[in-house]
Amino acid sequence: MSRSLIAVTLVLVAILAYGLQGGAVVEAHSGATGVVKERMDLMKALGGELKALAQMFKGETEFDPVVVEAKARAIEARASSAITSLFPDGSGGAPSKASAEIWSHWPEFEAKADELGTQASALAAVADAGPDAARRAFGKLAGACKSCHQDFEDD
Repeated sequence: MSRSLIAVTLVLVAILAYGLQGGAVVEAHSGATGVVKERMDLMKALGGELKALAQMFKGETEFDPVVVEAKARAIEARASSAITSLFPDGSGGAPSKASAEIWSHWPEFEAKADELGTQASALAAVADAGPDAARRAFGKLAGACKSCHQDFEDD
């Protein structure tokens, strides 16, 4: 098994494990209002797009380059300032799982939000190149999500 296939498999497992926490997402959303609810809704939408892509790359659904490009463009539209604008100062704390590290390391958080958009754009650009190229690009996209959650989400 190639190293890139192993890496993509590990990322897919992480995404699916995150997706299985659906009940936790519903629980976290209860009581959320305003900008906190808006960002939770945005993250849920991003998770849905990633889950659909992961299912495709796992072979659970048929590879469709049109769908891959559309999902990637939807993620791209929800990245960068669409994310960072939903994290104004003072919007941490329960029920949000946003770490205080976001505000104390704002440039790094912005860079990760931008990287998500960059990787989504890269996936959209190679969607027509076939499943292997798209799978590699998806691995990088999923890695961008994982990196941000590891650094900036409280358990």
